[in-house]
This record gives sequence, structure tokens and C-alpha cells, in this order.
Amino acid sequence: MEEKIIRISLREYEGMKETIEILQDADLMSQIAESEKNIKEGNTKELVY
Repeated sequence: MEEKIIRISLREYEGMKETIEILQDADLMSQIAESEKNIKEGNTKELVY
């Protein structure tokens, strides 16, 4: 098998690590799923600032 090297920026690498951490956090993923459900059902509030 041929080995290859891929270069990415430190910023992109850190973002990938953070994404992996989020995907491994069951509680956080549950909160995200609940938020997506609320948005889909229209259960949102307008942010006024």
C-alpha cells in the first residue's frame, strides 16, 4: 500500500478534533438532535437584540 501525506492548517486540524469530541459526547449529540427537532417543528423564538 502506498503511503501519502496530507497537509492541513492547524486551524482545520483543531476544528476536526473539536468535531470528533462533539460527535463522541452522547449528551451533547442528544441536545443537538433535540434542537434540530424543535427547529423542524417550528418551536423556536425570535431573538431580538
